[in-house]
Amino acid sequence: MKLLLCDMADEVTRLHHALFALDPLAEFEVTTDAERVIELAAGLQPDVVVTELGLEGFRDADLVRRLHDAAPLAAIVGWTRLRDPGRIARVFAAGASGYLLKEDGVEEAARAVFAAAGGTVVLSRSGAALLGGELTGSLARVLELEQEVADVRKQMEDGTAAKADFLANVSHELRTPVTVAKGIAYVLRNPALAEQERAEFIEQLQTSLDKLVSMVDEIIEIAELEQGTFQLNIEYTDLSPLIAEAVAEVEAKYPAVPVNARIPGPIFALADGPRIHGVILELLDNGCRYSPEGSTVDIRARVMDEGIVISVMDHGVGMDREVAWRSFEQPFSTGEATLRKEKAGAGVGLHLSRQLIVRHGGILWTDPVPAGGTRVSFCLPSRAGARFVAPPGAA
Repeated sequence: MKLLLCDMADEVTRLHHALFALDPLAEFEVTTDAERVIELAAGLQPDVVVTELGLEGFRDADLVRRLHDAAPLAAIVGWTRLRDPGRIARVFAAGASGYLLKEDGVEEAARAVFAAAGGTVVLSRSGAALLGGELTGSLARVLELEQEVADVRKQMEDGTAAKADFLANVSHELRTPVTVAKGIAYVLRNPALAEQERAEFIEQLQTSLDKLVSMVDEIIEIAELEQGTFQLNIEYTDLSPLIAEAVAEVEAKYPAVPVNARIPGPIFALADGPRIHGVILELLDNGCRYSPEGSTVDIRARVMDEGIVISVMDHGVGMDREVAWRSFEQPFSTGEATLRKEKAGAGVGLHLSRQLIVRHGGILWTDPVPAGGTRVSFCLPSRAGARFVAPPGAA
């Protein structure tokens, strides 16, 4: 058997001695030059070429390919200190018959060289462990990626279904005010209509149009949030009058559901006033909408170390945590089947409210109440960094 060895002089000596001990009749040719080993391989056509893969000149996979071209029938074995699973893969892909790490000992390498001469693909223990660890990690990463892809697919499917539900929901919600507006417009064409009736119809028309505008505004804000073009005008703002105004609006809209407000005087927070007023109004409106007549809705404002906390609690049937999560996370979820909806709403309010609070640097959460009902709370920062600078006239 003819063997061609290429490595540093001391390494060649060690390997030659171990190979000779296993087969004293084997023919050996040695070199320390990567260029020279290719010439020798072409001339000798050895049974096995054993080479260090980190010599100057041709390296790892490139060297293996050149040797394979020079001696197509030779088994090419890398004997190296290079611990690199990527290199192992490249060397085998280039046509090598073995990858041996010197740390496993010269005797094991010698036995592996003779096994390669017999047509066996060889890999030393440390090389196998290194490659096995890399494969295990790669397989684990593949499984993680597959799970991530499945999660993304599920989110896309949920998003598509939610948007389809939203379109059906919006058509359901728009139908009533549009129908009312069309009917009123037809009635107003009658010149004989009494002035008092005309004024009443115009007020109803205004209410319907206000509802339509409100729905469109919410949808536009959701689109701006998703596109990253939404902007806030944040400044130190007294939340007390915003709460009082929202309470007055919902009391006028739901006279059968009293609202109990506990507001401890002026409360300053870092906020975009009109946006936070909209959030408070949304939470109060939801609480009143889902409360039976005669029950109350409570709103409470507290100054805490974490910031300003505002909570709205109703005493209705309560909102399931899963439904609440969908309402917060998905912009088109109402928690009710469109065809059997009993309450009005396009399904963007809670999601938009949460997004607005998050954009303020706050948080919004919900808690089911054991005795029945739902409490929705949010917290806004009341100070910039580590210190609070009160605006002029603040108490």
